[in-house]
Amino acid sequence: MRILITGSTGLLAKGFEETSDGSHQLVGVHLRSYQVKDTRARHLTLDVRDAAAVDELFGRESFDAVIHAAGLAAVDHVEKHPEEGRRSNIEGTRNIARACRRCGAYMVYVSTNAVFDGAFAPYAEDASTNPIHEYGRIKLECERLTKDLAGPHAIVRPILMYGWNHSVNRPNPVTWLYEKLLRGEPVPLVGDVFENPLHSHQCGRALWKLLEKRPAGIFHLAGADRVSRWELGLKAARAFDLDASLLSRVDSSYFPSIAPRPKDTTFTTRRMEAELGMRPLTLEEGLREMKAEMGIGV
Repeated sequence: MRILITGSTGLLAKGFEETSDGSHQLVGVHLRSYQVKDTRARHLTLDVRDAAAVDELFGRESFDAVIHAAGLAAVDHVEKHPEEGRRSNIEGTRNIARACRRCGAYMVYVSTNAVFDGAFAPYAEDASTNPIHEYGRIKLECERLTKDLAGPHAIVRPILMYGWNHSVNRPNPVTWLYEKLLRGEPVPLVGDVFENPLHSHQCGRALWKLLEKRPAGIFHLAGADRVSRWELGLKAARAFDLDASLLSRVDSSYFPSIAPRPKDTTFTTRRMEAELGMRPLTLEEGLREMKAEMGIGV
């Protein structure tokens, strides 16, 4: 297959590339002219908000499948600058969905757990959505655009992804914590917000299964363990032999934020397990996989 992935400097795209078996041609596009250390994809600079540029790419290259992961995802920034968030996410999704339909490419839209309000976890794919901040509302609108404008497609909702990210990409909860503890800094962590964290390689493997099977509808991608950031921090410190005494448990009110945050968006993973054949990794398994990538062992 020839596969396009947008937002290709992100953690999801990195996990997707790193779980490739090498038999497919990957093209990654990203907004800024970053140099990424990865040879599994051909990386190009492209603004998905630019309909003419998107159409030119699809006219020049033929894609069998597209994973659309691009879009501004900083929740507080989007709450403060909603029009910027809408342009980044909605215009890009509209352009990619229409291009996929024209060329017959199977589209996978990457959504989020932020489409839920956190009051009725765990959430199955058919649960009622009720986003409580602007980013969640924008992503839900992008899901609807995908359904309306794309041809064959699926929507995936990854939750709290972790793994080794590109140096040009923002840290994720585990790499951020790892750097803090390496420097010996005290770290307050929230103990009253819950998710089931997803290792980037498991996300990548699930995306490859989707491209192989090409099912329709929504898929929740998540790990096996429901944990708070505090519990995640304790497990990560233990996995990397770092000083857990630097961690302290706080309530979410400790951190001032512009956008409200849902308290529990834990997923059920019925479709991931039954239709993709993917057993959710425990947090310990995912962290061991991260540690093994460092050459430290397990």
